[in-house]
Amino acid sequence: MPFHPTKPPSHFHTRQGQEVVNAEPPPMTEGRRRSKTKAKEEVEALQDLGRRLVGVGNDRLKKLDIPESLLDAVLEAKRITSHGALRRQMQYIGKLMRDVDTDPIQEMLDELDGISNKANARFHALEKQRDRLLADESVITELKNHYPDLDVSALRTLRRNALKEQADHKPPKAYRAIFQVLKNLAAPEAESPSATDGQEYGHEQA
Repeated sequence: MPFHPTKPPSHFHTRQGQEVVNAEPPPMTEGRRRSKTKAKEEVEALQDLGRRLVGVGNDRLKKLDIPESLLDAVLEAKRITSHGALRRQMQYIGKLMRDVDTDPIQEMLDELDGISNKANARFHALEKQRDRLLADESVITELKNHYPDLDVSALRTLRRNALKEQADHKPPKAYRAIFQVLKNLAAPEAESPSATDGQEYGHEQA
């Protein structure tokens, strides 16, 4: 029978003379295609969750209820600077997470994100309030009405000094101090992230 290169034979013979049926790969059915796609999505989801873990500050990370092997892998990823090595480490973290109940981790990370988002929103609100205070001294009177213990004289002095700093292009010491005063006034209402978890407030520190 002539050989047709575009159509493989249905069988062939080994050197030992045994007939072997030609094993063509089964066609990719819709069910197999969906299963393969789902598996890929699950792997990517685990790696995304791993990336979120790597983004958590060390102090908070150690408080999360995760296996020690996963914690060590995440801490190691934080120390890696090579892109290729980090990619391989993230794949390893994703592999470790296949044997972990990820629902509690997801909930804990969502809670941390909520705390962070709330703190960031409060941070920006304080910035706007400070800008209003610098633009209009009557804001100090408004604050006094809400916070009777406010040292009005000291805040007015800080405002004058901050405006002078801006005019003279000097370091914004009074400007930062105003932020801290406003932040302390509402301290029970908003908790800022730990300094070990990020430096969102770093540029507001003296």
